[in-house]
Amino acid sequence: MLPLAGKNVLVTREASLAKKFTNQLLDNGANVYEVPLLKITSRSAVDIVQRLQNMDTLEWIFFTSVNGVDCFFSILEEEDVTLDNVKIAVVGKKTATVLANYGYKPDFVPSIYDGENLVIEFLEKYQEIKQVLLVQGNRSRDVVAKGLSKAGVQHQSLVVYDTNYNFDVETKLRQVLEKVSFDFITFTSPSTVEAFTTFSTRTLPEYTKIVCIGRTTEARARQLGLKNIITPETYTIESMIEVMCNE
Repeated sequence: MLPLAGKNVLVTREASLAKKFTNQLLDNGANVYEVPLLKITSRSAVDIVQRLQNMDTLEWIFFTSVNGVDCFFSILEEEDVTLDNVKIAVVGKKTATVLANYGYKPDFVPSIYDGENLVIEFLEKYQEIKQVLLVQGNRSRDVVAKGLSKAGVQHQSLVVYDTNYNFDVETKLRQVLEKVSFDFITFTSPSTVEAFTTFSTRTLPEYTKIVCIGRTTEARARQLGLKNIITPETYTIESMIEVMCNE
């Protein structure tokens, strides 16, 4: 029997990223319900290209999300812009995988996939750093920017996408929570937790486990009153599935 056979799992991540998560859960026997609580929208190509053209001293670009890589390089491809003599740091292996789709390989990946460790390990390895560009979304945390500022590293932030609540699924979420008894509800970012608690005030059953991709998402879930939380040591969807299989 598959490890998640008969288990009901709610996937809340943005639609373009949810399918892979869902398929892996299905491979483990789960009954999966997708309710994408967020929408991702790219920002203006003109603004982004103009910013890059005005950064002659740019040495590093930091990507802290898959969405940042996709939006940034999709725009560059449309505008026929390439990166020359710029190094790239990414927050984790999934971001590195998406980066490879655009023909680039990261020069730095931290051993633990979050913003805090990205900054700490990067500064341990590199000194005398010139200009850094942080490619982010409108809801990205400021932990990387603060870490660089504290170390005296010159940097600029470039917001390439907006993360908004997907109000189109608000009714669907409430209906699903009413009809289905979930064994696991999954969250892959603090924003998904915030959208969930905005759309529904329903009290969850005690047996429902909240599965968070990392400690930052877990902390936000606790702040918003969610309980019975489990978080993997490695911040990936594969590790989320592993901890569910082990429950």
